[in-house]
Amino acid sequence: MFQFVQPKLTFPAHAGSPEKKAYAPIQLIPGKTYVFGSTHIDVGGCSYYRILFISQLLSQVHDRALFCDARILFNYKEILPLLSSFRLQRACTVRNLEWFRDVLLPAKNEFRFPAVYEIDDILVHEDIPVYNCYRDIFREGKDSIPIYMNGCDAVTVTCAPLADYYSRKFGIPRTKFRVIPNYLPRYFFDSYDEAVILDRIRSQKSRKPRICFSCGMSHFDMWKTGAGDDFSGIIDWIVENRRKYEFIFHGGFPPALEKYADDFTRIPVGPFLDYPRVRRSIRADLFIQPLRHSMFNECKSPIKLLESWAEGTPAFVQDLGSYMQIAPDACFDSADTLDRKVNGLFADPDAQFRLIRANYARMKDFWLDDHLNEWLEVMLFPKGR
Repeated sequence: MFQFVQPKLTFPAHAGSPEKKAYAPIQLIPGKTYVFGSTHIDVGGCSYYRILFISQLLSQVHDRALFCDARILFNYKEILPLLSSFRLQRACTVRNLEWFRDVLLPAKNEFRFPAVYEIDDILVHEDIPVYNCYRDIFREGKDSIPIYMNGCDAVTVTCAPLADYYSRKFGIPRTKFRVIPNYLPRYFFDSYDEAVILDRIRSQKSRKPRICFSCGMSHFDMWKTGAGDDFSGIIDWIVENRRKYEFIFHGGFPPALEKYADDFTRIPVGPFLDYPRVRRSIRADLFIQPLRHSMFNECKSPIKLLESWAEGTPAFVQDLGSYMQIAPDACFDSADTLDRKVNGLFADPDAQFRLIRANYARMKDFWLDDHLNEWLEVMLFPKGR
């Protein structure tokens, strides 16, 4: 008898979803072929974490699961009647509503497959920080997102605060939301190697520690609005310590540091499929992710911690939202707290290694390979069983 077997039947207590509970593995119909369709927004991290990695791994586990993941609007008329479900990622513009109303919803009703709306961020213009350089892209979010959400059978989000936000914002029943955290696929992110880690720690005696900020331009006040940004709280600390540490900016670079640009290493953003390799090549001793306190940032997933833990590098992050929920010990609330944490990390090599090993052990709760059933559950039974 062919069936999907999920190795892990209980959810970690700190996974960010209070409504989650244990359930039995999904029994699939022997001999039946399942066809899953989706429209995803891009070929970057958002689409991979929320659509493509899930499709790739499920297709490996499931020899009768076919995935049709399209970056364009899904108009494959010959495939629509075959769908077992459809996922729509980050649709937030008015111009796609015609397709949604005239193609997807009629097909969903005629062929009786569920549709799941996926969103992993606040995409409503008025609630996006002023310094975020992508803010204006989402001017239509307030008008279009509730239409997409109401038309679909369920909404998947990365954390409970994001579900609470959209439920309040648009008056959508909280029960319609399914919280599925961002999980990391082992084949893409698991590069933990204790020999490499020990060599890196030993070499710290003869060089400056390498501290990396790996994040995109949306974290910086690129348009120089004067509103401050995610780095405002530690920018002076960075300037004061630019001789003590080797700071690397991977992705974006804060305009506030332009006059000191020669004191920093800058690595441009590249294709997402090259992302783990580039991070490993940086050979960072520490990753830091500051975030300004705001509703927008409270709704972020703790992805920066997970990426660092998976590769065997320490990470310190801002004291908010999901970061505090899964690792309060890694959080800082000010530049002074961050300074103490950084000094403590590099003062004791043995403790640093123990921390890295302990962090990697935490990843047992966050590998996508062990949580595929959460996705399959909502794709086949969005309204529950």
